[in-house]
Amino acid sequence: MSNFKYSKNQKDMETLIQAMNESYPPITLPPEYAYFVQENLMQMLIRLARYKFMVRQLKKTDTVLEIGCGSGLGACFLAQHCQFVLGLDINAEEIALAQNINRRDNITFEHADFFSWTSDHKYDFIVLLDVIEHMNENLGRNLVEKTSHHLADNGLLVIGTPSCYSYEYQSSYSKAGHIKLYDQKELVALVENHYGRALAFSMNDEMVHTGFAKLAWYYFIIAFNPKNNIKYG
Repeated sequence: MSNFKYSKNQKDMETLIQAMNESYPPITLPPEYAYFVQENLMQMLIRLARYKFMVRQLKKTDTVLEIGCGSGLGACFLAQHCQFVLGLDINAEEIALAQNINRRDNITFEHADFFSWTSDHKYDFIVLLDVIEHMNENLGRNLVEKTSHHLADNGLLVIGTPSCYSYEYQSSYSKAGHIKLYDQKELVALVENHYGRALAFSMNDEMVHTGFAKLAWYYFIIAFNPKNNIKYG
């Protein structure tokens, strides 16, 4: 008996599924996402919604630098909507996980500390998702400043970070890892020290909006016109 008994065209369905199975062998999810699947799929959908917001800003010709790419699922999402993604992370184990799940030829993962990383390439799009809150305020300023040297003049920087007002409700993992959380206006002021303009958005679950920031769980800052004349260090 066919596995596709209730399909309009059983033969076509069998052919399509067989082709998919042969082209895309199973991928073992990194532990973080395995946890989401088992215990907290809502959080996984919210995480992916953050990347969905970013890919809406991408062009197919864009080159993307993701700083703090972690285990790489977000980079795979971005790479489906642009020319190329370079994912950097200071954690070698995370980079190994990212390389293990990657099946795309327009992604490269690199184990590196961004502060000591050098490159002459200017990227169209730089992503800092859930990174700046893991640094003290001084390192956070240096992080944003250094991005301005790697962004094309007409490029975009996107920072995503939890709101300081959501700390009380964050998970034990977040509370153990987060060092400095920001008020939205505070973060905009920091970014505009190194960029000509910064646009602020709030996020609650999957909804991105420009509503009252103190009720938001999460912030996005989109910055452009990097002030490259400021010397890093």
